[in-house]
Amino acid sequence: MRKRLVNIILVLPVLLALSSCLGVNADIVFNTDKSGTIALEYRISSLMESIGRQDGNEGYPVVPVGKTDIERTVARLPGMKLLSYNTRDDKNDKIVDVKLQFTDPQVLCNFLDASGEMASFAGGNNSQKMAVVLSGGPQTGNQDFDDLLRSVCAGYSINVSASFPSNGSLTLLDKDGKAFAEKVQLVPSGKKVSFSLPLETVLFAQNGIKAEFTW
Repeated sequence: MRKRLVNIILVLPVLLALSSCLGVNADIVFNTDKSGTIALEYRISSLMESIGRQDGNEGYPVVPVGKTDIERTVARLPGMKLLSYNTRDDKNDKIVDVKLQFTDPQVLCNFLDASGEMASFAGGNNSQKMAVVLSGGPQTGNQDFDDLLRSVCAGYSINVSASFPSNGSLTLLDKDGKAFAEKVQLVPSGKKVSFSLPLETVLFAQNGIKAEFTW
């Protein structure tokens, strides 16, 4: 899982279910020439991190967001550059701040999901559209594990914003193409759009969640 690193930064549910509970803030800025930046803040539960450090794994974080891992991933992606990396701790969480630069939205999609199945981009001279799958559906179906996951992810959220050179739009959909509205805070249009979802909502969305950005 360390090899996969953060090429699924916004496509988090499987990683979360397997390893840890965390919150993510992502702020994307698209420039007129299609280049841009993405600033990421991970909040990794100290409780889950300490559990992950059992059995001689004290030197490794539960979620592989170390600077070396990120540098290796960026090095494999032409058009992506690491601008900054910082870590800090508060009472409850280990916090990782990362800022990256990309040459065009397709490079960003390659970083978010190298397979091309969970993040995609289509665009021409007059319009651009990026889609990111946040959740393919509910987690394990194991009630005991799901109950544990619900309890430890309480208070964490997935927050994403995107700024455009001109007015754009954001739509949250399920896999049937219907609007997703469960417990979401949404700014759907303007030069900056955003959504905020509780982590539990993302992990257990019965019919999946996909975010579509158009500008």
